[in-house]
Amino acid sequence: MLIAAVCLQASLLAHPLYLQEEKPELRSAQHIFLMHEEVEGLPFRHERTKEEALALMHQLVERVAAGEDFGELALQHSEARTRAWRGSLGSFPSGQLKEPVDGFLFDAELGEVSPVFDTPDGLHLIKRVETFAAIQQIQLEGTGEETMARARALLAQLDEGADFGELAESHSKDPISSANRGRYRVFERGSRDSSIKAAAFQAAMGEVVGPIESPLGVHLIKRVPSEDFPPELWEDNFIRVRAVLIAHLEALNSDPNLSRTQSEAMALGEELVRRLEQGEDLAEVAAKFNDDPGGKERAGDLGWIHRQNPDLPRFYTKLFLGESGQVHGPILTTAGVVVARRED
Repeated sequence: MLIAAVCLQASLLAHPLYLQEEKPELRSAQHIFLMHEEVEGLPFRHERTKEEALALMHQLVERVAAGEDFGELALQHSEARTRAWRGSLGSFPSGQLKEPVDGFLFDAELGEVSPVFDTPDGLHLIKRVETFAAIQQIQLEGTGEETMARARALLAQLDEGADFGELAESHSKDPISSANRGRYRVFERGSRDSSIKAAAFQAAMGEVVGPIESPLGVHLIKRVPSEDFPPELWEDNFIRVRAVLIAHLEALNSDPNLSRTQSEAMALGEELVRRLEQGEDLAEVAAKFNDDPGGKERAGDLGWIHRQNPDLPRFYTKLFLGESGQVHGPILTTAGVVVARRED
């Protein structure tokens, strides 16, 4: 696994912690992973020797250097689950991936390929790739041959020099993008991107791709620079969170001297929710009642939380789906009872 086990700062509810005012920078990577017979913890004996794995990986390094597509090689050779998504690991703030991968990713130039990393869980090859891809789109209603024929006719007009934005204004059935000369979205690279999003990252700048079928119809997309896209069109997977953790006897990592029961913790959580609804400040409540390590000193601030962090407790799903300022809780978690609010 490439996910880091060491936290930048201690917390039972979020790690690493990103407490700065601005959202942390994201870096994105593709990944080729090979196993061999010396990998630790395998439930089976791998037929490939370590020497054979190293030889194959170095062949792949040479093929990438010669201009072959990293994603295609990942699709053909990688033994990670990311293989199905052309090796895409997704996007990460600093500190979420293990070393030496994290260090490489945040030192590397865009497009740079790592040396082969020999770790106890296998061999890794990493390529730093773009984090964001902006597209214009033309969305046609319906599916089937008639709609595909209309899409091909529009492609022919584009090949003859027609302006994509003008065609989007005239033909796209998506009201937002058609009103913005086709400007649709600035995507953030994920670990399982498919359909339109995957096509956006695979397209060269200025390239038109399609027709692509989706549940909404048939799409033509064009990869374009992101500079002119307003903030509301950028995909944003960060939220800012403040929370109170109420520990109890049955919670993981709780103080062995703690006498509070789970039911007492839930009752306290309900009381805190009532107090917040009556206007008390969550930061002040957290500074008094929080049992998260360092939580009182942080007044419950958990900083910026990225949706793709694979280590998040389940209660964050409600926060990502909820509105800013909405209080959630009390929520029973393995760490204790949580009362949380999305702050951004």
